Amino acid sequence: MTDVATMMSGFEFEYPGVLLLLLLVPPLSWWVGRRGPLPSVPVPTLRGASQLGSIPRRQAGRAQLFWRLVPLVLLILALARPRVPRGEVPDPSRGIDIMLALDFSRSMAETDFRLKGRRVSRRDALVAVTDDFIEGRGNDRIGIVCFARTPWLVSPLTLDHGWAMASLKESELATGTGIGWAIQASTTFLKQDSDRSRVIILVTDGDNSAGPRPLDSAPVAVRNGIKVYTILVGPESVTPSAAANHELNKVARMTGGLFFQAQDARALGNIYSAIDQLEKRELVQKRYVSWQELYPWFAGAALIFWLTGTGWTQLVRGRVA
Repeated sequence: MTDVATMMSGFEFEYPGVLLLLLLVPPLSWWVGRRGPLPSVPVPTLRGASQLGSIPRRQAGRAQLFWRLVPLVLLILALARPRVPRGEVPDPSRGIDIMLALDFSRSMAETDFRLKGRRVSRRDALVAVTDDFIEGRGNDRIGIVCFARTPWLVSPLTLDHGWAMASLKESELATGTGIGWAIQASTTFLKQDSDRSRVIILVTDGDNSAGPRPLDSAPVAVRNGIKVYTILVGPESVTPSAAANHELNKVARMTGGLFFQAQDARALGNIYSAIDQLEKRELVQKRYVSWQELYPWFAGAALIFWLTGTGWTQLVRGRVA
């Protein structure tokens, strides 16, 4: 019983105004079911009337009325489109666009991070924490650019986060670290949509070793109104004075983002959570709900009742005949 109640939670009619037609059922029921006069045939004499059997009343009994009106009621209910919600669908017109620029250079193979009590590579920790971050942002379109010496597109902006993560897990490490190229590539994939907030989250474990400097690429993001959050991962801690002059920190400040350091998987997860809270849009989200339509069941039941009633009527008439 509890399962049925849960399944029917949120039941509604898409066109409730159609239900007003049910008000016509009682007078129609009275009109169709009224009993008429006894059938009669004028005769010149009653002689021989004793040989006749009992005279039946008109075929309009309660059973026949039932088989006529129930299909009508069910059809009216079907026209009102009964339905139950199956779940919410992400609103593609809300949320923000996020491009993840992830360092997949050879140094990310270093196994100096710990995840769930075991030692893992920086790459595996980054993939696991990224997966958790993406899972919590159902309304955001997320794309992924991986980079080594040059960047490559892993996933364009999409709401299909499962597909994006599957593509990321198949990506392989390469040589070099082209942070400036990664910022430019991520900006290119973000600036195609100008009516949404846009953010780049860049994660790297080293300094730029190929292509333009990050500071030379940052103005491209600034011109397009894109914030860049930068995260430096690795066991070595950068001192506050060095962090203030770090090129990744300057890029973040120039674009309106923030600079973070992550020495282990837990710290990286906390940074992702902090960015998640910073980039929550304070607006009323529209609810897109997928529905399970129930009108075929009502229409099918009406057809069954109508066929059953027709069969019953034909049977009764056959017996009378």
